[in-house]
Amino acid sequence: MLELKYEPYELLHKKVKDFVFEEHDVEELEKNMINIMRLNRGIGLAANQIGLDARVFVMGTDKVEGFCEPQIIINPYITGYSEEIKSDKEGCLSFPRVFLDVKRPIWIEAVYQDIKGNTIESKIDGYLAKVFQHECDHLDGICFTDRVSKLKLDIALRKFIKGNRRTK
Repeated sequence: MLELKYEPYELLHKKVKDFVFEEHDVEELEKNMINIMRLNRGIGLAANQIGLDARVFVMGTDKVEGFCEPQIIINPYITGYSEEIKSDKEGCLSFPRVFLDVKRPIWIEAVYQDIKGNTIESKIDGYLAKVFQHECDHLDGICFTDRVSKLKLDIALRKFIKGNRRTK
């Protein structure tokens, strides 16, 4: 059974294998991953966050205007990116209630496959680009906590611990 995994979890820190269509029921996987993402109020979810060693993620929401509908992204690779960088707040389902300012390119060029196996080449910008990069990082074994300095991470974790004390 697929379920959300939390840090510490070894597969979160390992590069996953390419997705092989013949080894999976793609429609069922998409449905299950979108369901897990929605249940946890996320807008992206990578396969290794649910214990699956495969280069696939889902992203999207019908709750944010202008954002894509939830969909599966298979074997994604970032092939280009802007020189302009933006720092923005990010969270992660595998690190509940931890939010960090992460610097990322404002647009990317990517290649991936859709649910039918068609190859898509796309330029992605704005918030969607940030989510795409975050999920691709997961598939490469990189967590958003790896994208900030140890000092910033320590400060965020102290805030998290302090906030948890108040809620108990």
